[in-house]
Amino acid sequence: MKPSVSVIIPAYNVEAYLGAAIDSVLAQTRRDIEIVIVDDGSTDRTVEVAERYQDPRIRVFKNERNAGASQSRNVAIGHARGEWVAILDSDDWWAETRLERLLTLAEAHGADIVGDDIQLVKMGELDAQATFFQVHAHRLGVIDKPFELSALRMVVDDYGVLKPIFRKSFLEEKGLRYNPAFKTGEDFDFLLRALLASARMVVSNEALYYYRARGGSLVADPVKCLAGILEMADALLRTVDGRTHAEVVRALEGFRAWKHDEWENARFRVPIRHGHLLQCLALARENPAQLPRYARLTAERVVLLVLLPVLSCIRFLQSGRRQRRALPAPGTSGSAPAS
Repeated sequence: MKPSVSVIIPAYNVEAYLGAAIDSVLAQTRRDIEIVIVDDGSTDRTVEVAERYQDPRIRVFKNERNAGASQSRNVAIGHARGEWVAILDSDDWWAETRLERLLTLAEAHGADIVGDDIQLVKMGELDAQATFFQVHAHRLGVIDKPFELSALRMVVDDYGVLKPIFRKSFLEEKGLRYNPAFKTGEDFDFLLRALLASARMVVSNEALYYYRARGGSLVADPVKCLAGILEMADALLRTVDGRTHAEVVRALEGFRAWKHDEWENARFRVPIRHGHLLQCLALARENPAQLPRYARLTAERVVLLVLLPVLSCIRFLQSGRRQRRALPAPGTSGSAPAS
């Protein structure tokens, strides 16, 4: 029987996490699903973990070489047999009712794409107050019910991090696939192109997707991550038709300026955080405009970077003086005089 949903999972060196992702799909209250896993040239036991499941709904494919998450998703979409395609990263997982709730929402709204809030999980710890909508409430406002998402709102409020489900027939009709050139920002790019192709998208206010922030992932390096997002934004600005989508292009220009500002901030913050004062000074010389913004942060760090070594040196010298005073005078043995 044809599955309702094809869950696509690109996987690369995630033997420690892949099982949890697969288990969360198999535990779904919606049972008519398949899982399409594409191993992207892993060098650990990722493939072994995927293949140990004796479930006919799971199919595993292997890239001949490491091609990136975007290309792996494209391969998976090509093999997907379901009416819907659901995106799941290999180190994340779902609430057991996620597919059922999203499909119900899709039917109620006649949607081509359905997304939801994201529960943020850091260092394996779940914070009930840390969802994407809650963390960014100052920008998004209070979201307490499902809403339709337009291309313009998606860019302005940066909803590109969502992990929606897509109607497979819509992707095929519009010829939509991920851009393999992008290592970061690929979700933003793919979703925006789908919305610009007249997709109808509805977003649930429930957080049913669990996103695991890992230290070894690319997003853990803010400078590289933001540089990739800038490349993605530049590509969109070159390709989106400004005559047809003038407001979206203006929003993209604002989005790029915002992310460029964050990139500059990250370039300055990261060396400060790690105590690389000379690198900070070089960046300040390159871009003096950053100095006012980080005057207070820089001052605090400079105090720590300069005073702490000085204090340590003073302690060392004081310790040396005490030790020298305790040493015996030259020509003496240092032992107590005989009585």
